[in-house]
Amino acid sequence: MTGLEIKILGPCEITANGEPVRMAGERRIGLLARLALSAGRPVSAERLLAQVWGHSAATTADKQLHIVVSKLRGLLAPHHDGEVITTVPGGYQLNLAQERIDAHLFTLLAGQARAARAQGEIATANTLFQRALTLWRGNALADITTPWAQVEAARLEEERLAALEDHIDLRLTAGEHHAVVPLLTAHVKAHPLRERPRAQLMLALYRASRSSEALAVYQDTRRVLVHELGIEPGAALRRLHMAVLRRDPALDLARPSKPAPLTQAVTPIELPAGTRAFTARATEIAWLHKTLGDTAPGTPALAAVHGPGGTGKSALAIHAAHAVADRFADGVLYIDLRAATPGLQPLSPLQALGRLLRSLLPGGDAVPTTLDEAVARYRSLTSTRNLLVVLDNALDAGQIRPLIPSGPACAVIVTSRRIMASLDSTSHLHLTGLDHTDATALFARVCDPARVLAEPEAAQRIVRQCGGLPLALRIAAARLAARPDRTLASLADELTDDTRRLDALEHADLTIRASVEIGLRHLPGEPDASDAARLFPLLGLLDTATFTAAAASALAGWPEDTAEAALNQLLDARLVEPAGPGRYRMHDLVRLYARERAARRTPVCVPA
Repeated sequence: MTGLEIKILGPCEITANGEPVRMAGERRIGLLARLALSAGRPVSAERLLAQVWGHSAATTADKQLHIVVSKLRGLLAPHHDGEVITTVPGGYQLNLAQERIDAHLFTLLAGQARAARAQGEIATANTLFQRALTLWRGNALADITTPWAQVEAARLEEERLAALEDHIDLRLTAGEHHAVVPLLTAHVKAHPLRERPRAQLMLALYRASRSSEALAVYQDTRRVLVHELGIEPGAALRRLHMAVLRRDPALDLARPSKPAPLTQAVTPIELPAGTRAFTARATEIAWLHKTLGDTAPGTPALAAVHGPGGTGKSALAIHAAHAVADRFADGVLYIDLRAATPGLQPLSPLQALGRLLRSLLPGGDAVPTTLDEAVARYRSLTSTRNLLVVLDNALDAGQIRPLIPSGPACAVIVTSRRIMASLDSTSHLHLTGLDHTDATALFARVCDPARVLAEPEAAQRIVRQCGGLPLALRIAAARLAARPDRTLASLADELTDDTRRLDALEHADLTIRASVEIGLRHLPGEPDASDAARLFPLLGLLDTATFTAAAASALAGWPEDTAEAALNQLLDARLVEPAGPGRYRMHDLVRLYARERAARRTPVCVPA
């Protein structure tokens, strides 16, 4: 589906033609979600203020509401024809088809699935249930804590559980009792007071010739209900218990022959396309191939590639993964964890697991909505598989740890700026820039070898000004490729001017400034991090190739131990690099950006 979409079955998201649209601000998110739930219908300003503003509504609340609506209109207008939010008498209305809002689409698909089942169209009903359940990315309205959102989230969750259980009934009818046992076991654990899934689990176990386990489920159900609620199991569950005890033929499948399963396993092959311009890195590729093949007993192979932004970590990982993909019989999973995407927050572990599980679960089985359940399901699904998992652009070990598969036949490639030193059984590769020869080869491949041969001196000047950074080389070459009439000498002149170099290293969505800014914004929210953010622009004023903590201390006017702690934060974020015992250095392009910040006295926004 293309166009503007609003997603509230999980953390609130907006996408336009499949690409995320960044939205910030608690009230903007809450207001849009509230209007989305009533899409096509007016919502009074009074209700919006009471629900979204709540007890904090002030005398200026009407004006605040108007401002937030105006901001949302500005955000959505470029992605939708016509006015998305209109003013109606007494309030506002979101003018977006309900199929563009995941909560409404879920309700529509679930209703269509139930209608198809009632007409005997089992395969159609199965497909519709799958589509409905895969819309869920976590708890509905997960990032909104106001009372109205909690009420709506509970309502939507009940709808999800009902659809999930209806789908399980359908699969039991189709003879998939073996396949649904793990799903039902997790579902019962997550919702121990719901009797319906316990009955479904008893039936599935009975049909799988596991009668004793089915009876144990009943006894556990009775114990939980008596202990938690002081009641006995309902009449339907008691009748099922008696039917299992006497092996009632009514519990058997209606058709004696085994039906064809509704769901078929799909081998995921999710790697992005590689690039023909990939250059050099023979030593690093050989290291990755060896690391991915060296498994310790009982643990998956884990190769972590870390280094500064722009060094080509993702390109290396994808190139190497394509080369070894045929070793993994159960496929290759790929996920961009977004720690290097300008304007977007990194994926949470639960969001990332949701994406991985949707790739692994047959037929779109429902994805657990809590982190513990999702981790347990992921480990179960990967325990016996032979998978390669590529976790690209990771933030830190806390994001990665739940995503590591449990199977010893699996392998993982992680790319990140930070070194994942706390991950057990991990082999580490520090990726740096290219040497001059390889940098020239990469530049020529992207630009045009003939143009490089025609202006060799200018090409060498360009390569030197890029400092061996693959991102900078690609940007410079892409700018020339977009302008066949431009000389390499003109770009070389532009790059040689320190005041123009970063402007010259921008093309389309590629920019050195954004790459450095991402590193700054992901500094950990600790006391030292604010010192690191303050020290960073000051380091741009240094003209020496390397420097010490003592020099940084003198520059900032801080005690040396304070300056050293801040440098360690910048070192972790790969904004400075080690240059021998007690010494540090900054890449020339990073230094230019730091110097720009110092000139503007622009503060760095660090998460609290």
